[in-house]
Amino acid sequence: MSREMTSGGSRMSFGIPMGSPTGFKTRPTVTIIIILINVLIYVLTSYESFFIETSDYWASIGGFIPSLIETPFQWYRVFTSMFLHADFFHLFFNMYFLYVFGRAVESVLGKLRFLLLYLIAGVAASVFHTAFSFLGGFSAYTIPAIGASGAISGILGAYLLLYPGTYLVVGWGFIFLPMFFRIKAAYYIVFWFATQVIYGFTRTAGGTAVFAHAGGFVMGIGLLPLLVNKRRIAMFRILRAYSLLPYLMPIDLKKRGLGFFSKTITTIFIVLLLAGAAYASLGLAVQGTIKSTSIQYTCEEILYVDYVGIQLPDLESQIASVSLDTTKILLNRLNAAGLLYNTANSNRQIVLNNINTRLPVRVRIGSTVSIINVNTTLHYFIGTYDSDGFLSNGEGKLTTRAVSIALYGQSYRIVESGPINYVFKVESQTVDLTSLTRYTGTLSASTALVALFVVLKKNGELTLIEER
Repeated sequence: MSREMTSGGSRMSFGIPMGSPTGFKTRPTVTIIIILINVLIYVLTSYESFFIETSDYWASIGGFIPSLIETPFQWYRVFTSMFLHADFFHLFFNMYFLYVFGRAVESVLGKLRFLLLYLIAGVAASVFHTAFSFLGGFSAYTIPAIGASGAISGILGAYLLLYPGTYLVVGWGFIFLPMFFRIKAAYYIVFWFATQVIYGFTRTAGGTAVFAHAGGFVMGIGLLPLLVNKRRIAMFRILRAYSLLPYLMPIDLKKRGLGFFSKTITTIFIVLLLAGAAYASLGLAVQGTIKSTSIQYTCEEILYVDYVGIQLPDLESQIASVSLDTTKILLNRLNAAGLLYNTANSNRQIVLNNINTRLPVRVRIGSTVSIINVNTTLHYFIGTYDSDGFLSNGEGKLTTRAVSIALYGQSYRIVESGPINYVFKVESQTVDLTSLTRYTGTLSASTALVALFVVLKKNGELTLIEER
């Protein structure tokens, strides 16, 4: 698994909200349980790195990978990815925002409905992430996505409709120049949502799954009318009116919901999201097919799991872009031996034993390409190939050497490492990215359309604290 995993940090685009956003005091049982589960899983998956970051192994087997969505036994990843976090700060900010906003939403929805909102928003985040992966190229379909921020974004969407008129104290620049200011919750959340959509379409989000955030957010909006208990809403409104009586603060019963500015901006960016999802659903985002390849192997007795997506016929440049060096070496040797892709092996099974050979390895230094023949021993290999001649199922054991470049001032020397032992298993399937994008795009467009209707027609029925 590459460390270039896609993660969804809930670190907001500006500042960190402080304090309680509402005046209602209830025990957020489910919110706290979700936080504890996330913390426990992080401890279990990061202890090998002294709790600094989650290990590659866990991110690989539990992260959501869009190209695997067509395989039913891989669907568990939609849920496991919600509880994995890349590093300590990823976990901390996600759990902080879940606590700040989740307790207020849970107080209105109740425990079970809040949990349903959280989980369904997390699923929607994976669907949107898949639908918009075409913007990142075919490789984006094979990078694991982890983090709870898609589900938390659903909580933010619900919060926006329930409490648009609350105020947050926002902190900024805590270390060098701390600043604090008061801002309306609706402005804070709407600004965050807008930045997610902008970052996504301009491709400036780096490794953050911003469309997963946007997808979870619109699902939170669209799902709220189905989950909210209208009697509970009425009760909270009565309690709020009663609490304001001693202060003689008026409540405008005719004007509820989002203000003009917040509603307008939210509508614009939901429409943009809807347009992008509709584009994907029409099959216009043509990506072709890839060989979605999973590689499980031990290298010097250390277990690795990695996933790569390969488009035929150019393998060398794609293998060169693989981030995990041990995976790159293994795939390079299999490809050089003609065992990863060979049209002559179409619909065949190959069995090899005790083959000693020298495999050509390309080494690029600036604009110069040198070919080094590396001693490799294939102890055994059993492989089955698909109709394209690509390895669909294979396993084996090989010993090879890594090649590196040692610099000496203005000169360099190519150096081979000591023997490296691999025991590996490779599985691949052909994935039609165009169809995958079209199906998930249709689901995403439908979700965005429902959210748009709720914002325009229903948000006033759900508001507890209206935006003045």
